[in-house]
Parts: sequence; C-alpha cells; structure tokens
Amino acid sequence: MDSQQVPETHLEIDWSKWTPPGNGDVRSPCPAINALANHGILPHNGKGITKAMANEALTKALHLDSHIANVFAAGAVAANPDHSAHNFDLDHVDKHGYIEHDVSISRDDIAFGNNSAFSKAVFEPLLEGYKASATQQSSDHPVQTSWKTASAVRYARVKASKAKHDAEGGEWTYGLKESILSYGESALYLNLLGKDGVAPLEWVRIFFEEERLPYAEGWRAPPRFDQSMMNHAFVEMIKANEHKAEEAKLVGMGTVEALETGIQSMIKGLSPSMCTVM
Repeated sequence: MDSQQVPETHLEIDWSKWTPPGNGDVRSPCPAINALANHGILPHNGKGITKAMANEALTKALHLDSHIANVFAAGAVAANPDHSAHNFDLDHVDKHGYIEHDVSISRDDIAFGNNSAFSKAVFEPLLEGYKASATQQSSDHPVQTSWKTASAVRYARVKASKAKHDAEGGEWTYGLKESILSYGESALYLNLLGKDGVAPLEWVRIFFEEERLPYAEGWRAPPRFDQSMMNHAFVEMIKANEHKAEEAKLVGMGTVEALETGIQSMIKGLSPSMCTVM
C-alpha cells in the first residue's frame, strides 16, 4: 500500500514509541484510543485525560475530523462517574451500552466475560474469515480486507454472539444503536488502516491484538478522517451484506430500507453517547 503524505499542519508523531499497559494502567474497549495511550500520545496510564488532550490526540495523531473528536472527548468526560470532574480515565467508557456493546468483533459480550479487554477467542474467527475469503494467500500477495469480507466477518460475529446467548441464556442486546456501533467499529479500522475498504490483514491483526498502529510495517495515518468516510463505509458494508434482510429483523426494524434509514438518521444526530468511530 502506498504511503500517504501527511499535511504539514499535522503533528509529527514518533510511532516507534510503544509499550503495553503495565500494572495500574487502565484501558478502554476501544483499540484506537488504547493504541494512543500505548504509543504515549495519551497518558500511558490511561488516567486523567482532559477533553483538550483527547481532542489533540485524535485530530493531530489520527487526523480525525475535529467535530467527531469533540463528540468522543465530550462523551468520554461525561462517562466519568464523578460528574464534577473535567477529565476521564479510559476505563470509564467501558460501561455496557455506552460505546461498549454486544457483538464487538474484539471483545466478549458482557454476559460471558470481560467486555473491555481484547479477546482472542472472539477475534480469531474474524481473521480466519478473511483468510478463507482471500483469493491470494502467498507471501507475495498478503491477505487484504475488502468491503465484502469486512461485512461478512462482521455479521458472522453478530450471528455467533446471538447463538451463544440463545444457547446459554444470556441477555442479548442488539437494536439499532448496537448495529450502528457494530458497523462503526468496522468502519473505523477500515478507514484508519486502509483506503476504500482495503487494508493489509496483518495491520488489522496488529491493531486489535497489540493495540498498536503498524507504522513499522508501512502504515501511515490517513490525510483526513471524517464522517463522510465513515458514512461511505456504512453504505458499502450494508450493500455488501448478503444477510441484511435477516439483520433488519434482528434489529427490530423489519425491512432493509427501515434499517438503512434508521442508521443514517442516528448518524446525522450524532451525540456524545453515540460515537460511531471509537
């Protein structure tokens, strides 16, 4: 993948600086935010992060649109149980139903385990799904993502989550908000790590498993990262979903048209508790 030029107005980041969390450090259900802490762009202990600090990290390191960055930062501060505080710790946003949700592609559902920490058991089927769909698997042609395969592995996770809840009697929550968050996490990694739905699968693995941005492997931050890119990813993945009619019924919307309308309507009304990118 060609390197992308970073505008001069963006902060130069030493992406080679990376250490995993240590004793006493806290992290969130979001690999992107965790990676910023692991790279030292946010406080490595994950604590005492102000709205301004979060905004600067998201806009200058990941080139995220300032409006989206502000939505996340405001929502994160609001998640602090001390409502008089003007900062947050990363684990404040692991409250179920806030940004953390059932059917995450890298976290266990809250009914069955740790809903904040990375789960290899949950994530491994995504990697295997990509590999199974790949037409080129040699070292000269590494496996890459696409809208179609991203959509397929995302919905496979939805079905696996529901099946486990049905079998074990867990309380499964998958409505319109959760479907947006589900599509949103896929839209996030596809836009952050690649272009037009295409990213090296190895970069995806590094991002989720290590919570590291794969700079040494060739990744560069996108020149820009805004809501229009997220919206485009939503449209492409819904279009590629061979089971969208089934999903519309699971969500409770009845029809594909109702699901698509509901998703677009909620995205337009983006609020601090409905951040579709983090």
